Amino acid sequence: MSKEHISIAPNYCHVCDTRGGCLGTQLLDSPEARQQLVQAKKINRKGDHIFREGEDADAFFVVRSGSVKSYLVTEEGDEQVLGFYLPGDVFGMDTDDSEARMSSAIALETTSLCRFPHSYLTETTDGNKLLKLSAEQMQRDHSLVLMLARKDADGRIATFLDDLAHRYQSRGYSGSSFLLSMSRQDIGCYLGLAVETVSRTLTRFQDSGILQVNRREVEIRDHDTLSELAGNHPEKANKEAGGLESA
Repeated sequence: MSKEHISIAPNYCHVCDTRGGCLGTQLLDSPEARQQLVQAKKINRKGDHIFREGEDADAFFVVRSGSVKSYLVTEEGDEQVLGFYLPGDVFGMDTDDSEARMSSAIALETTSLCRFPHSYLTETTDGNKLLKLSAEQMQRDHSLVLMLARKDADGRIATFLDDLAHRYQSRGYSGSSFLLSMSRQDIGCYLGLAVETVSRTLTRFQDSGILQVNRREVEIRDHDTLSELAGNHPEKANKEAGGLESA
């Protein structure tokens, strides 16, 4: 591999808007990863499909900027949202036995991606590291779906917003003020709620002072109450943390 590839990649990633939370950045100790990141930039406009269910699965992706929705179409022809991917997230690793896509992915806004061939997993020493990171992310998604299934509308939307806040914060963005790139309909489809229920619940949260909502702009004004509605009981957690520190 040429020195040119090794020297270009850090500059290339410096302009990426993931603020250190990118999976690709975590793999940059590898010359193979550097080369892939140099060559793999892909930009999709809002509404563009990155891939569709049933297509051959030859690559997975890391979100550099923007956001992506994954979904599948049920036998009844309805769309079921599976998840939303933010800067730093990896997606596109779900395949069936015939190596075909099990879901579709679409850009929710202008989105920049890094594309890695699936062969990268078996041909490089970083494959196990990437599989571990992506497995952790899929486990988080699985746990979130299980939690959502056990909650009412308030609990589901609170959990969804609380999870988004933590994901943004972990990537160096504001965990209190952010844009919802997904529509109310997408949120409802993901949470198993009618779009009218989503809108009413957000309005009720705003009226009670938990949120300030302006179209797709959300500002969380009462994190503790939101976390309580999500079932996280922040006050109890804070007391326990304080007890551990004092001990």
